[in-house]
Amino acid sequence: MKIAVVSLLATLVVLQACGSSDNKKVAVQPKVNEVHMLQPDNIPSYIETFKLQYEQLDLQIDGVQYTLSFVDRDEAEKVLIAKYDKGLIYLGFDFEKEQPINNIMLLEGDTSDLENFKASAILKGINIELSEQEGNMVYQGSIEDANTKQLYSIRAVINESLLDAGDSTLTLEANVATLNGTLGTSTYIQMDELIKTKSFDTLKFGSVNGSINDAINMHTGRLIRAAKLTTLMPTGGLAHSGGVDLFAAGTQRIFQDGGELGVHSWCCLAGKDAGQLSKTDPAHGAQLTYFREMLGLDKGPEFYFFTINAAPAANVHKMNRAEMVKYSLVTE
Repeated sequence: MKIAVVSLLATLVVLQACGSSDNKKVAVQPKVNEVHMLQPDNIPSYIETFKLQYEQLDLQIDGVQYTLSFVDRDEAEKVLIAKYDKGLIYLGFDFEKEQPINNIMLLEGDTSDLENFKASAILKGINIELSEQEGNMVYQGSIEDANTKQLYSIRAVINESLLDAGDSTLTLEANVATLNGTLGTSTYIQMDELIKTKSFDTLKFGSVNGSINDAINMHTGRLIRAAKLTTLMPTGGLAHSGGVDLFAAGTQRIFQDGGELGVHSWCCLAGKDAGQLSKTDPAHGAQLTYFREMLGLDKGPEFYFFTINAAPAANVHKMNRAEMVKYSLVTE
């Protein structure tokens, strides 16, 4: 899952220098302007703001506090979907207007396998009131159990950090850290802390379904490259979209048969997938910068344009080994 922001157009400047006395011109490596969605110098303040906002997320049902974590957004249905300790919560939200809608629904059930999620109870919001408090959006009112008709008080506090965090986990065993979940700002924080405090040399992919925040995800990749980690896609492992971006960050990249690397276009700019945009569109700038760093001046852009044309945002193209070799993700 990728959401990109319009960036400045990366421009190529080809420099030529005079040779020795024979006056032959010698081509110098092209210089490429760097483009970022989130400027590297702004990362510390961005992370500090995120942590402050994340601490303010809150869900209370009859005075009992629960933890919220982002699951998905459905712009057509105008709902933001999050997990809490007992199931899923659907919060009304108009993404076009960037404002909450006064409806809530809770589905209790086991969220360990969301694809096969089954609700054991449904609770619907009643008289939900909305307010804004210090940059937070607050939903407050009652919920009613659809079967028992029992009422409970509810108060939910959300802000931008819920959409940006992701729900990734990073676990360390010996010299291997294993990454799972949806990537976001929390992934950057987890990776930064682990690199600074522990000794390990390999990042293994469990099941990584993509990123919810590409702006920070590319900087997570830069942490991986700076730490000179090997990235490992094991048999049975999976990385889609932004997960492939992180796999590409390894100084050595190992792909085992039975693993899965899935790519697709990011969405959207003026209603268009990235693959529908001109190759010269400025919106490609940050991604081109990133893949030049990871795969080189030639292979980087080639791979990026391959990914956005391989499948639209709503689908995934599973790469074969020949494609991985072609774009230097792996060797023969």
